[in-house]
Amino acid sequence: MASSAARTEVLMFRKLILVLCAIALTLASCGRQVTPNRPNAGGLTSGFMQIKFNTYQPMDFTNVWYVIALNTSGTNQQPYPFNGNPQQNWLGYSFEIIVFAAPGQTSPQAALIEFLTQPGVGGGTIKVPTPPLVFNPNQLYVTFNSSTQTQFTITIDRHLFSGLAGATSSPSSSPTTSPTPSPSPGPTTAPPAVSGTWNINWFTVTPTSAGPQAGGQVIDAPGSQGVNDLTWMPPNGTYDTTTSFDDVWTAVPPPGWPQVSNPAAQIAGGEVINIP
Repeated sequence: MASSAARTEVLMFRKLILVLCAIALTLASCGRQVTPNRPNAGGLTSGFMQIKFNTYQPMDFTNVWYVIALNTSGTNQQPYPFNGNPQQNWLGYSFEIIVFAAPGQTSPQAALIEFLTQPGVGGGTIKVPTPPLVFNPNQLYVTFNSSTQTQFTITIDRHLFSGLAGATSSPSSSPTTSPTPSPSPGPTTAPPAVSGTWNINWFTVTPTSAGPQAGGQVIDAPGSQGVNDLTWMPPNGTYDTTTSFDDVWTAVPPPGWPQVSNPAAQIAGGEVINIP
């Protein structure tokens, strides 16, 4: 009897140890995440942004240039196409991304232009657009939606803009890899500061024979006044790159906003996805 009772106690003790071990493992797992994070809308990693461009009809990268203008300086000025010229001193412009097709090609590619500040001849300062810059293709690239043919996506490593032409960076956009810029207009030029607050605009322009460059003739732009609109802003107005967001806007189809003659240039909307 005693021997049987002793064996029973030993078995009970072993079961108790197993139960305690199971409880300990369960409690330990509570302190860490055992399932992956829900992926963000663009599947992006930290420091990246995606900008989408939509048209009502299939895009034509040979006869239309698709432009994304950015103000990364934090001045909260929208880079309206009306101001995208020397006469308006490129007000609100820090960078421009032009999506186009090279001669003999149909697939889109991106050209990146920076707007530098230098002393004016009669005093004051003026902005000067650079020629297309050389950059790391892993930091800025185009993905064309070949199914609908009415959308492309620009994926951007925001650190790229901090390394161009020696631009200073904010804590939200510290440089990692610096691309090699094309020659700037002169040694006295100053790059725009890169802030955490950006303004972004979308428009289409007529290509020039000289290849991608700033200041093409504008075909379509968001807003009730079309290419001359100085009031339109995306839903958020400004974009805080220190936060995560997915911001979508849709153009008002004609007759709400002006209709253009080239349907491939008629803008249908856009989207900005950001991961800080």
